Amino acid sequence: MKGLFKKLGFRRQDEMEMEITFKALRLAYIYSISALAIWAFYELIMAEVGWPFIILISQNLVYMIARLIYTKRISGGEDEE
Repeated sequence: MKGLFKKLGFRRQDEMEMEITFKALRLAYIYSISALAIWAFYELIMAEVGWPFIILISQNLVYMIARLIYTKRISGGEDEE
């Protein structure tokens, strides 16, 4: 499988590329959360609970659960404060 990715031009990122990628992902996440929140609040004002609200809540649940799992995995199960 590694050979296939190399042939397609994929390679490991260096530290600078990872930092740029993380900053871009953060901005994209903030944008999508903001857009979904505005859309969900608009629909709540119109007396509907639609897909934007469900997506917004589920996206944040996935984020919180993943963060909890990875924090426990990396810290070895110790609580960090």
